[in-house]
Amino acid sequence: MENDAETESDILSAATKAVRDAIPLAAADPGRPVYHFHPPAQWHNDPNGTIFHKGWHHLFYQLNPYGSEWGHMHWGHARSRDLINWEHLPLALGPSKDKGEDHVFSGGALPGPGGKPLVFYTSIGDARPPEQWLTEPLDDDLIAWKKSPANPVLTLASHGSLQVNEWRDPFPFREGGVNYIVCGGNLRSSGGQAAVQLYRAENPEMTQWKHLGPIFIHPDRAIWNIECPNLFRLGNKWVLVISPHGPTQYFVGELDLKQPRFLPERQGILDPGKSYASNISVDGAGRTLFWIWGKTETPAGKGWNSVMAIPRVLSLSDIGDLKQSPVTELDRLRQDERKIPDVSLDNAARKIGSGDCLDLECTLDVGPNATAGLRLRGTEILFDPGTGTLKVGDVAGFVGKSNRVQVRFLLDKRVLEVFSNNGASAIFQTVDAWSGPAEVELFARGKAAFSAIRLWKMKPAAMNLSRFA
Repeated sequence: MENDAETESDILSAATKAVRDAIPLAAADPGRPVYHFHPPAQWHNDPNGTIFHKGWHHLFYQLNPYGSEWGHMHWGHARSRDLINWEHLPLALGPSKDKGEDHVFSGGALPGPGGKPLVFYTSIGDARPPEQWLTEPLDDDLIAWKKSPANPVLTLASHGSLQVNEWRDPFPFREGGVNYIVCGGNLRSSGGQAAVQLYRAENPEMTQWKHLGPIFIHPDRAIWNIECPNLFRLGNKWVLVISPHGPTQYFVGELDLKQPRFLPERQGILDPGKSYASNISVDGAGRTLFWIWGKTETPAGKGWNSVMAIPRVLSLSDIGDLKQSPVTELDRLRQDERKIPDVSLDNAARKIGSGDCLDLECTLDVGPNATAGLRLRGTEILFDPGTGTLKVGDVAGFVGKSNRVQVRFLLDKRVLEVFSNNGASAIFQTVDAWSGPAEVELFARGKAAFSAIRLWKMKPAAMNLSRFA
């Protein structure tokens, strides 16, 4: 055991040094966002193990310490009191080479016996099938972690004769005092059988699990695989969020644990933009928080790649659609507010301000057969009442059939997030990386009126590195 611990320590020490060595290069890029969460340097992707514990929001995430492209998957770790300012903590997990592990893939967290969170993840060995592993914290602050001697706690053998492919991304949840896990994958790699599998814990320590069967098979036969399934209660409904190698989707419905099966009633796209691979947590106020990776497609040689989208609060509309809004804590970064007089345009455009880190709110009223919106760094935020969509660059979200829409956009250097109608639509996009502040322009093709226009400059969030060692 002592040699194993030394091996794990060496792996994490080398990874930490590689990240630290890349910090100066990443910090020197003027296009790097400043109020979206990101690691100290290098590549990152999926949010993992998101959990609220003893007043702290804990965020783990997929990290490649050795470059700004995908590879060498470890788990980074950070925590925050307010979801905006972050303290970077020591890397939580690295691959145990002596146990045949090459990557630490995605997973989730759940309070275990005594309330101490346990973390589950997919262990990937290039020379063996995927396995689901359990890790336990060594301290109450969740700083240091150890892998359970019971690993693997789930293997492909749990499925018996059922063949499950691309099996990964455990998401644990508790219902009726019983602990469960869902995992993604497919039953036929050629397509038509993208599925979510359900497992039940057979002991309180969650080291023994029983496969209960597939509870969801995607109705679209063109979807060949499911990653990062999140299954959770929201209000009086159950929500299933999946990442099917395309825009993240949601299904709202009922969960029947006796069958067992998930019965969808409504479905939609959570974010049609450049976001993927979500996770869920619930904070001390009972808010259900949605975490998702924001792909920045940063050019090579910058020392960093990607951010986390601003955490979003989930809710259900009156008709059962999923709504998402940025956490209100973000408003604390606003400064230098400008209230801009109402603007009416007829086949015209007007500049209203500039900056590289901005928060803007406004309401658009668009005339018959017209479209209108905002423009910055070559990207249009276009409202089309005829189709009921708000388009950001090359992707669109449905906002409802009306001539009026409320829009909020968050610009953070090369990252742009756009929300509409109090959470009806959310889109994560990137904009031209740039060489200076963005000019913000209102425009109309036809007649349109812009009202309740407010514009703020945004301060950088704090990213504390004192404990990253």
